[in-house]
Amino acid sequence: MVHPYSQDLRERALNLINNGMSINRVSHLLKISRTTLHKWRKRYLITGSTVAQISVPPPQTSVIKDMEEFEKFVETNYDKTQKQMAAKWGDCSRFTIGRNLKKLSFTRKKKPMVIKKEMIEKEKSLSSN
Repeated sequence: MVHPYSQDLRERALNLINNGMSINRVSHLLKISRTTLHKWRKRYLITGSTVAQISVPPPQTSVIKDMEEFEKFVETNYDKTQKQMAAKWGDCSRFTIGRNLKKLSFTRKKKPMVIKKEMIEKEKSLSSN
């Protein structure tokens, strides 16, 4: 993840520019791209601040609106894969199914048959002791 430049560095760069040093010279001196310096200067002129802007992605609206209905659907189709559930639910992807399963705190084992086989073997070994 990209980390923003420190507030101190932003202020020093803008002070140098405001005191008459060219953006090109400040760019070489502080090893900051000219584009970044132009953006900082523009933001400072518009807002009066050099604080880094926090970018937050917009929230995703869920295709599945009725979670109670979806929970009943999952309970009746627990043996299906997410891809099969998506096809059966209609108009959504397997990723949508996965996100909404996570919201309901449902976990899915990738290989339930292997786990079942291991449990039977453990029971046999415990009963023979």
